[in-house]
Amino acid sequence: MVLAKLLSVVAKNKLQPAQRLDLGELDARLDVTTEAFSGVVERLLRQMAAAKATLDLEGYRTQRTIPADSAAMPELPDVRDSLYQQDLRRILPMDRAEEFRMARRHEFLSLLVRRQLERLGFSPEEAAERAKQPAHQTVQRLASVRPKRGIDLAWLSTMVGQLEELRRLYVEGALSIVLGTVNRYRGLGVDTADLIQEGNASLYQAIDGFDWRRDVRFRTYAQFWVHQAVLKMLYNSARTVRVPIWVQKILGKIRRAQDEGRRAGRELEPAEIAARIGVATEKVEWVLATRRYAVSIDAELAGGDGLTMAQTLTDDDQVSVPDSVPAGDLRASLTAAMSDLPEREQRILRRRFGLDGQEPQTLGEIATELGITAERVRQLQNAALGRMQRPAKLQQLQAFVE
Repeated sequence: MVLAKLLSVVAKNKLQPAQRLDLGELDARLDVTTEAFSGVVERLLRQMAAAKATLDLEGYRTQRTIPADSAAMPELPDVRDSLYQQDLRRILPMDRAEEFRMARRHEFLSLLVRRQLERLGFSPEEAAERAKQPAHQTVQRLASVRPKRGIDLAWLSTMVGQLEELRRLYVEGALSIVLGTVNRYRGLGVDTADLIQEGNASLYQAIDGFDWRRDVRFRTYAQFWVHQAVLKMLYNSARTVRVPIWVQKILGKIRRAQDEGRRAGRELEPAEIAARIGVATEKVEWVLATRRYAVSIDAELAGGDGLTMAQTLTDDDQVSVPDSVPAGDLRASLTAAMSDLPEREQRILRRRFGLDGQEPQTLGEIATELGITAERVRQLQNAALGRMQRPAKLQQLQAFVE
């Protein structure tokens, strides 16, 4: 009687050839104590390989997808990307129990692929690396491997693809972790979508390093990796000129020390800052000397009515028109060519290009003289130059053009 009961349990647990194992069934087999987990996994690995069984990941994805018209969509931090958030709300985030189930599934399937690769002759290190690479690269490598008895390369290629899909499902269930960190560092010089992308990619590193046996939530562990990835992106991309990360970290400490001093009512000397942050005074002075910020010459100046920095600069290499053309009655020809232009446009051309023998003036200087904005001066200048390029006027000045 006891033997019959044992045989019935064995038959119930035995995998059928080419069986598609539901993740719920896999969880039931892996739901054992930590001490018994390794032994259960070893037996299940042999059964999976013998039966050429696969996993039903499509069914799991359907279960974790929330309908678009459902009222049960999770609330997410606002990162000003409505389309991304709309898609993300349709993916059910993992709770604590699902995080541990997914971690056990990933460990099992990753171990299955690595063991099969080792049987084909891959070293343990290479097999572990291949299990993390994109599936198509590993499958291409398998195509060049000589088949071995007892190993079905087609089935192994399928399992490699399923491992990649399981990792993708693992990441999708944890994507909401990234938004909180990104929302914290938004608006610091890097596009929000780039920060989200870096944070999402860091989840793969978190998956590879997570150990569910420590009884720590994956969310808690992954937040460290996301935080590091976002900070690294900011350090490397927020400035026009890249500054080493260690310099930026010291700058951050210096800035906080300076803020504390200002709250106390005074500016701290480099020696005082060095004492507070535990860095040599010479290093603090050097870091402060390297603190430079890039400014675009097309940026608008405060209170300049649209005036840009470029419009306030004169070209020292620019030569006035009378000095740059062959000898001749240039002034008379220019006067004749501009005679039918409006008076204001004539004045702008003469001052802008130094046609009266004076130094060329900037748009801002001319704007101040005429009582208009620099942008309006630029528009009038372009209109005047357009009229001067008419064939009749060009013919009048042709003798002075090389």
